[in-house]
Amino acid sequence: MDDREESGRTDGRMALARRLAGLVEEVREIPGFAGFQRPLPASELRRVAAQGPVVAVNVTQRRADALIVTPDEVSSVRLDLTLDDVHRVAGDYVGVIERHQSCLEMLDAADAATREAPGAKSHAEYRQATDALIEAVVAMESTLTTTLEWLWDTISRPVLDACGFREPPPQGQPWPRLWWCPTGMLNLLPLHAAGRHGEAGRSSLDRAVVSYTPSLRALIESRSRGRSAAPGAMLHVALRETPGQRDLKHVGCEEQLLTSLFGAALTTLKGAAADRASVRRELVAHRSAHFSCHATSDPLRPASGGVLLGDGLLTTGEIAEGHRHRDFAFLSACKTALGGLLLPDESMTLAAALHYTGYRHVIATLWSIHDEVAAEVAEGVYHNMWQDGTFDADRAAVALHCVVRRLRDSSPKEPSHWIPFTHTGP
Repeated sequence: MDDREESGRTDGRMALARRLAGLVEEVREIPGFAGFQRPLPASELRRVAAQGPVVAVNVTQRRADALIVTPDEVSSVRLDLTLDDVHRVAGDYVGVIERHQSCLEMLDAADAATREAPGAKSHAEYRQATDALIEAVVAMESTLTTTLEWLWDTISRPVLDACGFREPPPQGQPWPRLWWCPTGMLNLLPLHAAGRHGEAGRSSLDRAVVSYTPSLRALIESRSRGRSAAPGAMLHVALRETPGQRDLKHVGCEEQLLTSLFGAALTTLKGAAADRASVRRELVAHRSAHFSCHATSDPLRPASGGVLLGDGLLTTGEIAEGHRHRDFAFLSACKTALGGLLLPDESMTLAAALHYTGYRHVIATLWSIHDEVAAEVAEGVYHNMWQDGTFDADRAAVALHCVVRRLRDSSPKEPSHWIPFTHTGP
């Protein structure tokens, strides 16, 4: 590249920068957008922590800090970890999850081949796939356990101690709340479940109800909207079978649960009726939605992720059309909250994308899970959210917390059963 070509590229970049600056100024002239892309003042930051601390964790090559926002101040806690540590732990964590997912898919393929053409070869391949999955599960549980312990020792425990959450709340007292706002590679890691779960009281689950927010501004905006005066109807998108995906055999259990609770206020689209056009139409008419189906997340192009329906992908962008204010979404599906390893600072999960586009509360899963576990969690969550004959979306975080703690207590050595479930919102 000669000097003239390089100079031309530099001029082009500068022109684009000036154009961007001009567009930002145009946006700020729109009523209600004066603060667009401006940092929030300290008073506004403190207001976001009215219901509990909000913690942003920043890790650089030089140091790592947790910035803790409370109603009184914005303070920092120096953390004993490096950027290389985070990259190593996140890489191992995502690696075992992806290996487990790959082995599940291999077993599904071997099972289909055995049914279509039974014989010595297909049965041998099925046994090999089964053995590989068992090995993947063992490796996954081990890595998840060490990941949770590392997160506890290096991030969660110092932060919870600084917030005054040094032990479980007294019996009968409300659970304190805490919001994580992770950055970079920490977007990939399960901060909500950090802990040494074999030791009483030494975990996030034992000390506070933990939620996520993609940004402090998003949390402020979701609280300013408030919940709807009337809970409205629930839309249930139910697909037991999806082309190219594993069958979800327990979708019927979730349909029975929602029908028993919502009755005439429930609209169910299932099977062939759950096509893209029908789901888009019904989403407009419902403030809450429960997706019993497969989903996919595109962390670098969040509008391109979405839920997989019988006739194709319904993208986040299509779900969010009109940016309407909605109350609640439950993504009882696969890979709806897991970020990506490439450009994590610019990534966004499907759960965060739906939250940004109007859903105040979003419950989602980090990776592919057994649908019987999803059905069990859904049952516990909805029964906890149903109070005095009314569905209260603002109970979502506490409801999920109670269910996940129960799962943890029943299978502490199998964290893959209870880590995946997350809450995003106020």
